[in-house]
Amino acid sequence: MSDKSEWDVSVVVGVLIVFSLPLTLLVPNFSIWQVVPKVQVVRYHIISQELSWHQINSAVVTLLVLFFCLYLEMRKRKLDDMVEKVLAVNQATDETMEVEHGRQTAAVRVCVELLDASVDHYENLVLLRGELRKREKTKKQYPPVVDLSDCLL
Repeated sequence: MSDKSEWDVSVVVGVLIVFSLPLTLLVPNFSIWQVVPKVQVVRYHIISQELSWHQINSAVVTLLVLFFCLYLEMRKRKLDDMVEKVLAVNQATDETMEVEHGRQTAAVRVCVELLDASVDHYENLVLLRGELRKREKTKKQYPPVVDLSDCLL
């Protein structure tokens, strides 16, 4: 059976059986047992009981409906388990995203603080450079000039 099939074969067969058996009760002088191969049943006195064909048909239909409902319940529980697993993964993902969002917020906050500190340092450097230029302009001291002719003598 391929995974791409839209129909589950067991469900289709079960539905056909469950919904077609009650329709056989509407047909006069027809019994499902006329279609089923005959088997000789030996009756013991302990379990001897007279059942009509109508009662036997009703019992078979009831059993099939019960089994079909049991099958549907098992599938429902399996699907519920899958949904619970998906919801658990979704919740864990949300929690992880919240933690990561907190980490990113803290990292952005640290970056902003570093930028503020670097701006302060840059402003201080600009002020110091300005002061150094003012001092240079007011005091121009040159180093003593060394005359090469004096040194050679």
